[in-house]
Amino acid sequence: MAKIGVFWVIDGKNIDGYKESLESGEIYGNTIQPTFDHFSYWGKFVSRHPEFKLLEYDDLPRGRVVYDRKKGCFLILSSRKLLEDKELIKRISQFFEISETPKLVWDEHYEIRR
Repeated sequence: MAKIGVFWVIDGKNIDGYKESLESGEIYGNTIQPTFDHFSYWGKFVSRHPEFKLLEYDDLPRGRVVYDRKKGCFLILSSRKLLEDKELIKRISQFFEISETPKLVWDEHYEIRR
């Protein structure tokens, strides 16, 4: 069953993060959002990946997967560079168990500024 959540891209190819069922998500407007954001999940992520303990949660490429209730589809929100990488989109879809083609949504919030 497809999931929603937040993710980071490790070494340009691996995906890890937090995922949960649609039923446990939170309704926000027309979407179902994960109950964790990057900031609040960062400690758990770093416990699995201690090599990133000196970084901030927004130093790694990241994004989120939500469900659009009105359009009936999953959305991947992320940086322009990440969304242009078809292999990464495939890996994100696999991580979140999304079988249909997700809609890709650029969000300036996920651009790395450092």
